[in-house]
Parts: sequence; structure tokens; C-alpha cells
Amino acid sequence: MEIQHFSHEEHPLMLVEELENEVVCSGCDKSVSCGPAYKCSPCKFFLHKSCAELPREIQHHPLHPNHTLLLKAPSKNFRFCDACLKFCERFFAYDCNSCNFVLDIECASIWPTKLDACHQHEFVPIFQQIQFTCKLCGEDCSTAAQPAHVCLICRHLAHTLCAVKPRTIQISADRHLLTLIYSLGQVIMKEHDDVFCKLCYKKVNLKYAGYYCQQCDFVSHLECVGKNLSFPSKTLDSSIDLIEDIDFEEVEECDELHHFNHECILIISRNEVEVHDHKLCEGCVQSISVPFYSCEQCNYFLHSTCARLPLKKLHPSHPHPLTLSARGNCIDGIVYCNYCGGYSHGFTYTCHGCNYSFDIQCCSIPKSFKHEVHQHSLNHAISSVENCNACDGWNKCRNCNRPHDGVFVCTKCNFALGFECATLPLKAKYDYHPHPLSLTHGITAEIDDSEKYYCLICEEERNANHWFYCCIQCNFAAHTRCVVGRNPYIKYGRSFILNDHQHPLTFEWKTKVSLSCDACGEAFDGDVALTCKQCKFSVHWGINCRKKLSDKIIIS
Repeated sequence: MEIQHFSHEEHPLMLVEELENEVVCSGCDKSVSCGPAYKCSPCKFFLHKSCAELPREIQHHPLHPNHTLLLKAPSKNFRFCDACLKFCERFFAYDCNSCNFVLDIECASIWPTKLDACHQHEFVPIFQQIQFTCKLCGEDCSTAAQPAHVCLICRHLAHTLCAVKPRTIQISADRHLLTLIYSLGQVIMKEHDDVFCKLCYKKVNLKYAGYYCQQCDFVSHLECVGKNLSFPSKTLDSSIDLIEDIDFEEVEECDELHHFNHECILIISRNEVEVHDHKLCEGCVQSISVPFYSCEQCNYFLHSTCARLPLKKLHPSHPHPLTLSARGNCIDGIVYCNYCGGYSHGFTYTCHGCNYSFDIQCCSIPKSFKHEVHQHSLNHAISSVENCNACDGWNKCRNCNRPHDGVFVCTKCNFALGFECATLPLKAKYDYHPHPLSLTHGITAEIDDSEKYYCLICEEERNANHWFYCCIQCNFAAHTRCVVGRNPYIKYGRSFILNDHQHPLTFEWKTKVSLSCDACGEAFDGDVALTCKQCKFSVHWGINCRKKLSDKIIIS
């Protein structure tokens, strides 16, 4: 076998299994007592097989991550190795042309580039007043606030919070152990602009440290995994697969279905003509659209996608399996979503051990998806604290107030959506308007031809930068909250019996123009109300007004 080596271009080198005499390797200046080795007989040039097969370049070496190191033949320019300070004029060495940094091949090979071979740094404090840049997070630090720490093996300086990071950690967003990598460029061979933290979806600088999962290419910033996302490994249940994005094309769609939430056989419909006005899906509490399942005699409707939801599921922000439930345990059938802070009459995923529930909108929305109102794909950034661009906090988008739940962010532009706005229906029906309303953003010339913009439901001014619902045909525009309400997943018109009152109470949506609450005397403002049609009273659905029900209302 012959090779042409860069250090000996005069002749090709021949691989030999054994050498007759002991010779010196021209690459490392050490004895070659036995083969295999490469030799050039005319020039009496020899190389260990390992020296001949050294990589020509090293990118993101932990001792010099900023530039690429090139392997070069012995040179008088190599005065000494910057790692061990030994003279290396007679050895192969790795050189950085940009900053005259040199590593001899022995020092370069000590620092492994494989994930499972990275050494565990042992940091010790330095009790001196110095200014330094933390090699793990990249921040400029001062020891006036906290002592610097140094790894005696590789001379990495780190501030205290980074020095005490655990070597491995487990989070609910990834079911594998994440390993702390002190220079991500060692294991992630990509350009800096191509790597995003999977928890905040901000760019990751590969020169610095982060947590990494080699099995699924999961990478995160050091600080992101500490935001209430980590769990002891024994709490994470790996007995079922992590289901994040549901591919309904792989789930069979039958013509007839026996669903666990309904005793009758459900029949599928794919005909737009059969869509019933004002009929809601029992699962997502959204207007029915094809394809859907129905039981006409029971007035029961279910979207095909809601009918095929998995019975067991895991969520990136919760460590335990979740079970699909069709109705809340409380008397009014409403379930509180611990994730978005909303209420729903629809299906939920519940952890019975923690008494923790997700509505199916929060549990089933894909981790990455393309929203029709934004030109780029959006990613679920669990650790992000950005404000929602659709409402800017105006309609109290719940995830803007609950930053540990995250938002959906765009990696190409400065855009974020909270869960409430991300799950707004693209089409909505308002009872007092004859046409469907479309979710819109920006200024619509056909509607907004003045300097001020108003909601035609509440008659208050709108912010032109906030999303709204409009009907161009009727020159109609309204706040999203005025159209869908603060709790869009409650089934208005549904009745139930409350222990404090003998007649059925019905859920109704009340506005400012409605009569005031009979319990507290305050006006309704897009609130859920409980109404008794026999007694002709309405009260806020909230617990305070419900407690006053028996005091204010005569129970006959």
C-alpha cells in the first residue's frame, strides 16, 4: 500500500508490516522499533502508521476553539508547544495561521473530540481580583462578585455558577441524559449559524459549553436547562414513547368509530354540505369542519383528528405520562389547564398522580409548525421569556405572564407567539355578525382607512399592530378577545345542576352591555356567566360570585 504524504512529496511512502532495523519517526522523533510503518527507502524517511494518518486539520479544538489548526511538517518556526511549552522544532505540530498558536501532536491528541471521552473538569477557586471571560458561557466576569474557578488540567477559567454545573442532567424535554460539553464545537460539526438551543431557539455559540444529547442531536444553553425544566431521572417515565407531533396521516381514519367518550357508533362525514352551523367539536370545542364524526340522534360531533388522539402521551414540560380525559371531574365539567391558565369543556390530557392537566390545544400543538399569519415556521421555545407579538400583552396572552411555559418563536426574525394567540382559530363565528371572521394582522386597507382603529363590538380603540378578526365584505373589525372571549373553549349554552340552586344553570357569555352580575353588582366584560332562566338571574362564573349565590338568590 502506498500513500503520498504532505511532509514528503518527493516519493510515495510504502506501508511495511515490520522493519529490519530500529529507526526514528520523522513525525514525532521517536523510535520505530516495529511495524507497521511507512517508509521511503531512497530517502530513509520513516513515519509511524499513526503519525502518517493524523488528521490534516482540527476544528474547534478545546484549547483553541476559535480557529482551525493545520497539521504541518517539522519547522524552525515551531519554537515551542503552547500547551506543554516543550520545543517542537523536530516534530509534526498543529499550527494556527491566524494567531501563531502551536500544539505538538501529543498535546493535540490528549484532548479527545468524542463525546464519551471528554474529561471531567475539576475546578478549583482562585482568590484573586481578576477580570476574565468564562470559557463555559462566554460572559465577561469579575471576581469582585464571586471567585473565578480554574481547571488545573486545561486551564479553563469559569465563574462559580458554570463551574458547579452537573456533568449530566435529565430534563422532560428530552428523555435521554444530557451531557455537559465544555466546547460544543468538539462534537457538533456545523456552522455557528445552524445550531439553535432547543429550549429557547436562540443561536448557540459552539466555542462555549452547553448540554448535548448525541442520540437526538439535542443541544441547549447552560442557563436554559436550569429554568424549572430539570427533573430527577427517576421521575421520568420512559415506558411509553415521547409523542410530541402527531402525524394523523399515519393514524387510520375509519368510516365508523366507537369512541370511548360516546356510547353510540359515530359516522364519518367528509361532505362540506353536512357541516352544521354553531355545532362544536366535543374534543377541541371548535366549530365543526370536515372530516368529522357525528351521532345525529345525540347531537354529538367530533373532529376526525380529535377522535384519533392517542390515549397516552408525554409532554415536554411534564415528567409523567398523561392520559386523555373527556370530561372534568368537577360538577360543571370544566377543566383548568395548568399549562396555559385557561378553562375548557373539551378533552384534556391529565396526570392523575400530580393532578396536572393540559387542554388538547396545549398538548397537541406541534413543537414546530407553520402559522398562516406568519411567513416563517415557529418553534416552541420552552425557556423563552419574549412577549407575544400578536397581542403584546394587551389581551393577557397567558404565556406572556407565565414565561416558564415558553412561547413560539421564529428563528429568522424577531417574532414570538404566546399559546393563546398561537391557538386562535383562523376563522371564527360571532353570533351577531352574519359572516365568518378571518384572523388578520397589520393594517387592512379595506377596513382601516383612518388614523385610529376601533373594535366594532366593544367600540374601543384597537392597536393597529395587534391581531384582530375582520370581515372585509362588511367592513367589520374586532378585537380577538371580543370575538372568541377570554375562555374560548367553554361550551356556552351547556347547563348543569349546582348544589346551591334547584334549577339548571346555563353557561352564557356576557359583555359590557349586559345587565350587571346579580351577586356582586359589577358589570360583565367578556366574562363567563351562569344564568338561571327560571329565576332570571346571572352571576359571574368565578368562585366568589358562585359562593354568594345562596345568599343573594332565593332558593325556592
